[in-house]
Amino acid sequence: MSLAIEKEVVQRVAIGLNVNENDVNIVERLKGGVSHYTYHVKVNNEDYTYRKIGEGGNLFVDRKTEFNMINKAIPLNINSEVVVFDVESGEKISKFVPGTPLTQLDYNDYLDALVKTLKKLHQSDVKDVVDYGLVNRLSLYESYTNQRTPLYQELKTFWINKYKSSYENNAKVFCHNDAQRSNIVIGEDRLYLLDWEYAALNEFYYDIASFGNVDFNDALVLLDAYLGRKATLEEQNHVRFYRMFQTLQWHQVALYKHTIGLGEKINVDFKALALKYLQLAESFKSYLV
Repeated sequence: MSLAIEKEVVQRVAIGLNVNENDVNIVERLKGGVSHYTYHVKVNNEDYTYRKIGEGGNLFVDRKTEFNMINKAIPLNINSEVVVFDVESGEKISKFVPGTPLTQLDYNDYLDALVKTLKKLHQSDVKDVVDYGLVNRLSLYESYTNQRTPLYQELKTFWINKYKSSYENNAKVFCHNDAQRSNIVIGEDRLYLLDWEYAALNEFYYDIASFGNVDFNDALVLLDAYLGRKATLEEQNHVRFYRMFQTLQWHQVALYKHTIGLGEKINVDFKALALKYLQLAESFKSYLV
């Protein structure tokens, strides 16, 4: 961590919590996604996390909507407590959740807790939740890249036609929409879902699909646990359908990050990552034709 970044983190946390800069100490930068910068900080013996939005990050998320969805999730007691949230910059300070990210554990040992938490979210009676807006979201992401290969166009057209003919009118529930293992922490008292940037109405299968971001088979394991039985091929393909969308979505995000040169700054080959996502989307299509 550079001294300049360290100084900025201390300054922003001090301003946000209205304390002296000398009272703020950075413990570490937390691992996870590559989109933002999140730090564990200690302030007067209290632990917090501070999030700074990465370059271009506010193009993909409406921060006012994010804050609204966070507030709607509060009664469910499955998220960390947000102390400061700037709807213009996306800057956020939350109470630190002591525990272990699910990425560092055997998730099979925590499937029951994860299913219980997801069902608590999906079965909640929360009002006025915005729709995730799958088709419009994909168009928005495309507008930042203007890069659409023939293969991408083919896969996108296939997905949208199938969505409109078979999925668009299915029941939707309050979803996290980014329920990958890096956003799940096993705390001292319960399981926590963190980072609610994409929370909105969606089919519950979408959260199941998100869990398969590293290995899609993980999503199928979670699906069986969620249903309490072996999923049918149709149900498995339901998850594949939404995972296909996710790969098309992240294909466009990766293209954008490559275009602005972010990969060179943080040593990530976003061009290769974009191609990988497109190839994954094509592999899921083979199950759905």
